[in-house]
Amino acid sequence: MQNQKLYDNLLKLNLYAFFLAFLVVMPVIVPFFQAKGLSLSEVFSLQGIFGISLICFDLPAGYIADYLGRKKMMIIGSVITAIGYSILSISETFLHFAIFEIVVGLGLSFQSGCDVAILYNSIEKLSLVGSKTKFLGSRIVSNTTGEGIASLLGGALVGISLSLPAQINALTAWLPVFIACTIYDPPGQNLPKGSHLQNFRNISKALFGHSRLLSFVILNFIFYSFATYCAIWSLQAYWKERDISVQHFGYLWAANSFTIALISFFAHRIEKKIGSAKVIILVSILPVVGYLGMGFLGGLLGLISTVAFPICRGLNQVIFQEAINSRVPAEIRATANSIASL
Repeated sequence: MQNQKLYDNLLKLNLYAFFLAFLVVMPVIVPFFQAKGLSLSEVFSLQGIFGISLICFDLPAGYIADYLGRKKMMIIGSVITAIGYSILSISETFLHFAIFEIVVGLGLSFQSGCDVAILYNSIEKLSLVGSKTKFLGSRIVSNTTGEGIASLLGGALVGISLSLPAQINALTAWLPVFIACTIYDPPGQNLPKGSHLQNFRNISKALFGHSRLLSFVILNFIFYSFATYCAIWSLQAYWKERDISVQHFGYLWAANSFTIALISFFAHRIEKKIGSAKVIILVSILPVVGYLGMGFLGGLLGLISTVAFPICRGLNQVIFQEAINSRVPAEIRATANSIASL
């Protein structure tokens, strides 16, 4: 009975990842903000507010998930995130949008790392250890495919109204809540209900005082996630400066998402083919190529150079995230993933 629940988790977690990223408003969110009277500087200030909310909430939320249970935090986080996108659909001012960013930051912090922790714990309970990278890649493929399909829908809806994607997103954001409620959280893999201080010491030792390789893996995952995250939020302004129609943003964003999905799907094969060291070198070079291309090349070549970012993101999310989750104890996986995503 338990094994069936664990096998069901593999499908449900993919569905959860798909709808978590099914953000219809995302490919046109910068023009959406600007249509509400915000300057590009204010748009990036909003992302700064979102980032600060993650810094404040991500680590404690990950610890709470490991302490009280990942499924509980996934449900709570999904509800808070859905409320955030409902706020977005009726927002009109910078203050309203700032509240949206803070609420979504809190919601995502509660969810952060929980699904990956449950995925790895389920795989270990089922003794499917050799397939970890494959299942993680499948989860990222589901996530980015959801984002890509939502991008196509968002691009089509914006032709009707620039506000319509946000209104639809306010509805679709509730879908992960229902899926999270059906997920099975394997028992016996939470932090001990003892001293919080001792738990913090054990977490610190496990992540940064036990293996230099693990410490470097975590730092690299943080750095290259940050490098590609900054680029993603620059793309819509970059497209707009090149007089690309807002209606085409959905197609371009979808192409970006599907590229991540494709690379994530083949990431474990790429690593086996060329070796881990060469993959890490490739991941380190790609953001440099992307930023130089955006800065110095125009027209089609400039657009082509931005493909470096989703390739980097696809490799980074699978290779480094797998390296982290396969090296940390099961009871602190949500905390470890929260630190990495923070």
